[in-house]
Amino acid sequence: MSTPDVAALPATTWHDETPSTACQLVPAPAGIHLGTDRAGRPVALSAPGPAGSRVGVLGEALFGHLFALRLLAAGARVTAVTRAPAAWAGLRRAAGDRLTVAGDAGGWPAHQPAPPTVDGGPAALVCDLRRPPAAALGDGDWRTVLHVTHVTPPRAGFWAAADAILALDARFAEAVARVLGAEAARVTAALAPGEIVVFRATGADVLRPDISPAETALLTPGSPPRRAG
Repeated sequence: MSTPDVAALPATTWHDETPSTACQLVPAPAGIHLGTDRAGRPVALSAPGPAGSRVGVLGEALFGHLFALRLLAAGARVTAVTRAPAAWAGLRRAAGDRLTVAGDAGGWPAHQPAPPTVDGGPAALVCDLRRPPAAALGDGDWRTVLHVTHVTPPRAGFWAAADAILALDARFAEAVARVLGAEAARVTAALAPGEIVVFRATGADVLRPDISPAETALLTPGSPPRRAG
């Protein structure tokens, strides 16, 4: 088979077609999985991520343990600021030096936050003290700050600046009203048993939390210690 003479081929002008708007790449929802909404869709919090995030939770301190476990699985180093350090003992054994338990947030973060697998990775702070962390702790790349409490503290800058607020039961409707107003309180009061709600600037998602048997075992006192993933 002979090779054609390129000079003898007819001249052609090529024009790139205008890019179609019918097929676009858009960011996919990603982050820490929370559960499944009423339509069966997964619901996640976008953390840890390149932008800092603040999360307020109205509910039991155990939710902070679960969120910390999932942050650890995502490659973050977690500091638990707590008034009940003994409750973190099992997770501390499993996580090793990736989980620090402290009585205050002084000196956090202890490393320069970075993407997962880079240097120390993302930094996360989970606090169950009555007083919320300073709002400024959530400023900066690759850092996540969560405060879990039963009552929204008055005039708390952290809660005013929260990127997401969760209510873990209908009984927290009054507390939600103080932060987000009457409509958010109405949504919270209508939660069925086992449902929770997450409020963000984009709206509210009502969902049922998904907790794996392995997570349940790891967070249950007296279970054999296992290394976190």
